[in-house]
Amino acid sequence: MDFFFNPKAIAVVGATPNPFKGGCSIVKNLIAGYQGRIYPVNPRYDTIEGLPAFPSVSAVDGPVDLAIVFVPAHATPDAIEDCIRKGVRGVMIESGGFAETGADGRRLQQRVLDMARAAGIRLWGPNCMGLVDAVHSRVFSFMDPRALQAGLVPGNVSLVVQSGMLSAGFLVDIMTHGIMGISKVCSVGNKMDVDECDLVPWLQEDPDTAVIGLYLETIARGRRFADICRGSAKPIVVLKGGKSFKGAQAAMSHTASLAGNRRIVSGVLAQTGVIEALDFKQMMDICRCLAMVPDNTSDSKGGVAVLTFSGGAGIVSSDFLEEMGLPVAELADRTKNNLQAVFPDWMPVANPVDLWPAMEKNAETGVDIYGEAMNAVLADPAVDAVLLHVFVGNFRIRINLPDLARQSRAAGKPVFIWLLGRRDEAYQFQMAAREQGVPVFQELYRAVECLRTVMNRKKRPAAVIPTKETGEPSPPSPEMKRFLDYASGPLNEFVSKQILKTYDIPTVDEATVADVDECLRAAARIGYPVVMKGLQEGGVHKTELGLVYLDIRNKSTATRTFKILERKMGGRGRVLIQKHVKGHVELILGLLRDPQFGPCVMIGLGGIMAEVFQDAAFAMAPLNHQEALALTGRLQGQKLLDGFRGNPPVNRDELAQIITALGNIGLTHPRIQEIDVNPLIVTENGAVAVDATIILR
Repeated sequence: MDFFFNPKAIAVVGATPNPFKGGCSIVKNLIAGYQGRIYPVNPRYDTIEGLPAFPSVSAVDGPVDLAIVFVPAHATPDAIEDCIRKGVRGVMIESGGFAETGADGRRLQQRVLDMARAAGIRLWGPNCMGLVDAVHSRVFSFMDPRALQAGLVPGNVSLVVQSGMLSAGFLVDIMTHGIMGISKVCSVGNKMDVDECDLVPWLQEDPDTAVIGLYLETIARGRRFADICRGSAKPIVVLKGGKSFKGAQAAMSHTASLAGNRRIVSGVLAQTGVIEALDFKQMMDICRCLAMVPDNTSDSKGGVAVLTFSGGAGIVSSDFLEEMGLPVAELADRTKNNLQAVFPDWMPVANPVDLWPAMEKNAETGVDIYGEAMNAVLADPAVDAVLLHVFVGNFRIRINLPDLARQSRAAGKPVFIWLLGRRDEAYQFQMAAREQGVPVFQELYRAVECLRTVMNRKKRPAAVIPTKETGEPSPPSPEMKRFLDYASGPLNEFVSKQILKTYDIPTVDEATVADVDECLRAAARIGYPVVMKGLQEGGVHKTELGLVYLDIRNKSTATRTFKILERKMGGRGRVLIQKHVKGHVELILGLLRDPQFGPCVMIGLGGIMAEVFQDAAFAMAPLNHQEALALTGRLQGQKLLDGFRGNPPVNRDELAQIITALGNIGLTHPRIQEIDVNPLIVTENGAVAVDATIILR
């Protein structure tokens, strides 16, 4: 991959002197900052932008590491053939007209890819804006040079963006708002060959990159991507487009690939330690904060001190902190005494700390109230971070940013600033804060949101960096394996649970019967009350079909119910008799095969309310025990799991074992498309699968 980032010589196929064409912009951008050899390629010109032009890449009188291709799509195969003859190692195709346009474009894209793979050439793109390296002033892109006039701002955040114009938008926004610098922006387009699974490992080793941000419409090689992100030393932030139905449709037309189930994507990102952003600005804000704040794990409890010039702003800050699970720190008596020395006697010190009365009291003394307050709260063991409110343009508020940054670094505690004030002065303050590595926000909610992300990463337990040990899945019996190999579609409930039992998943005591006599014998053995269900091949939602009867307490009711079920099924199918299980929590567990991530497991609130509350969490199989435990902790209904209204807490270790087993089933049997265990009822004696369906493809 180094020939894409550090080429010694670049050929520009489709170069032109026409200033309104992308081929001209590519050459101009290279001349402006790239230090290697530049070879414009166009048979119609002798020179382009003062450089000798060549009729073909193979005619260039020196070695070429990288070719940037900007020609019509139909001309691209000839350009690739020319690069093959020259021995070019990497080709960046920035022009469009490929898979994003439809069937003909997909065929053309595949033809180009086949040619390159046969020759051992790596392809970047097509339909992309290329690469911008702000640290080394390299622009391998057809971006209009006028958009770069503000100058590239070097930094330590690198982006991988699956949208050409969006990558340009990020750059212009970064350069003109003064809030952060950038290391590299990689626009990957259709990801014909080079994708995030190639770029992220390279950026993980790049000394100029501290944080990696990605906007992805599809995740190529999902399981490989998860392994790359798992336990990454550098923070990875992902904004995933195409998570809704309409968004997925747009993603398919934009990048010609599937966008994936939004909950599965979010679940796998959380499982592998990736931070998921919800919008573009949030992604950039999180990236810049992580780049500014040292990533050192600690025993942080997340206590925050709020230093404000306004009591009202302090109240709102407290509300936001509580909403996001960050405690407002209880200040130590020593801290309060140190602050009280600069406060008026009538003003008791509390967190949030309203500094305005202290500034009024000391207006003529020259005491640095912000500095004194910062020293006091940063020394407090209960304080792990400071949220500082600043109003620029007010003569009484003076902030010494270099001192503030030194205080923060010395204490090992981040300081986040919420900024108000005059526009020009606010902009200057932001740029100065960027130079000092202090995050500044003009929206209070976003400041707290990003502070939460940083604090969660600082205090993350080792379990959040998952390991790969999962144990060997135990295969089913040969008889069951033969059944799985030849059956298809939905398996009935009884057979599905027989398969679950082979993986030590606890299931309800039950039996299938064909007549009334068998029904009564089974009910007597199991013990009343029982549940009776009609079993039909292909029938999944038995409740909706009226084939489920609960709380059958005697022979006469069982006899009558059997005849009702027999009539409803038209004499086809069998009747399932099972123990009527009562518990205090109903859960849904499952497995499905995602096109991007393969077998994934799920846990959620279950029973008939599963689709109403939709409280569920997903993870990619295989899972180890710690990952499965972490998955149970991602449900919203934690109160139910911890014991609610006098009920005992759920045995999470048992749940984790079941979740791990479901993942192993999916890994062992590639023909299993879905497993639905709903409900899994938690009783005082443990969890039991009461209903289940396995769907084979």
